[in-house]
Parts: sequence; C-alpha cells; structure tokens
Amino acid sequence: MFFTSLLLAVAGAVVYHLAIKQVPQDANPFFALAISYGAALMFCLIGLWWFPGGQRGVSALNWSSLGVALGIFGIEIGFLLAYRAGWNVGYAALSVNVLTAAILLPLGWWLFSEQPSAGRLAGVGLSMAGLWMMLKFR
Repeated sequence: MFFTSLLLAVAGAVVYHLAIKQVPQDANPFFALAISYGAALMFCLIGLWWFPGGQRGVSALNWSSLGVALGIFGIEIGFLLAYRAGWNVGYAALSVNVLTAAILLPLGWWLFSEQPSAGRLAGVGLSMAGLWMMLKFR
C-alpha cells in the first residue's frame, strides 16, 4: 500500500491538472469548483460504502477537516487562476510542488520532529536549482 497510495495520488494529480487547465475561460471559477466539489462529494459517499471501516460521526473529527478544505480550495483556485494567467501545466505543477516541499521540510522538523537528512536537504536544493533553471530557460 506504501507505493500504491503514492501512485494513486500521482494519477489523481495528473487527471486534476489536465482537467483544471481545460475549465472554460468564460466559466466563473468559483462555480466551476462548486460543481467539482459536488462531484467529489458523490465520489466520497461512494467511498464510504467501498471502505466501510472507521467512525463516521462528526465527533470523530477535529479541526484538520477544515484545514484540508481550506488547503484544497487554495490549491484548486490557485491552479485554475494560474492556468488562466498562462502558466504551462508542467511549470505550474513543478513550481508549486518544489516550493511546497521546501516549506514543508522545515515545518515537518518543527511540528512533527521529522529529521531532515543531508540527502533531503540536498534534494530540496537540487529541486530549487532545477526549478530556477526550468523557469529561467523556458
């Protein structure tokens, strides 16, 4: 499940970027996202049947559900507006992911005691250098 879950996230991200880049320019971005959220809600309700384990009451949740909602909204409206502003799919996705990793590495250490290794720091450094090169020489 370790790699399968990652591959599922990658597949979802690919579908997401290809689809959100195709949202019509004249469609209101918030209406488009509202319709997408409605469809996602239906997929989640189906998922409740497919994955029956775990508590389903609101009392089993905490503040993180609102944080996830805010994050999803920020990601989606950010990418939708970035693509409308002319960003290419590869540049926008890589830029966001590299910058996110660079921010999350110290936050993971600070909030969750995740140990940053020399290899991880070097990886972020190489990613930042690659991002700079890709954007500079596009």
